[in-house]
Amino acid sequence: MKVAIAQLNPTVGDLAGNRRLAQQAAERAAASGAELLVLPELALTGYPPMDLLERRDFVRDQLRELEVLARSSRLIPICVGAAIPVEPQGGKRLSNCAVLLCEGRQQAVRAKSLLPTYDVFDENRYFLPARKREPLPPLAGARLGLTVCEDAWVDYVGYGADPVGSSPALAPA
Repeated sequence: MKVAIAQLNPTVGDLAGNRRLAQQAAERAAASGAELLVLPELALTGYPPMDLLERRDFVRDQLRELEVLARSSRLIPICVGAAIPVEPQGGKRLSNCAVLLCEGRQQAVRAKSLLPTYDVFDENRYFLPARKREPLPPLAGARLGLTVCEDAWVDYVGYGADPVGSSPALAPA
């Protein structure tokens, strides 16, 4: 599978501008013959969106931009990071997710398991972690998993769980 990775420079809060960057990347990836485009974590909101996530309109508007971006997935499947509403728990109502857009719609959503709270990161304040990990339905004949940033760094950071190495493992509480 030929995968295009777009290293974008999204601006925190510029939802429409960030979506346009993603659409341009999709056009370039499709033109190059790629079979999947991978975009950054929280590419539509910009990273880190911090207290903007507390604004319901911000999350709603980001979801609208995600729907618009889904149209570009008719050219090429797109994996993009987005803040996705989930069943509220402990005052939190979002997960930091990798979203697979394919054929004009959301095909799969996988939440991040390991939420950093060190240095400048405060993701545990805003997001609920994934409770299970599972592969995607086959894409272009390939079996794929979606992971978000920290989940692949377990060996380097020293978390007690390994979301990438242990398939439907539960995230730490």
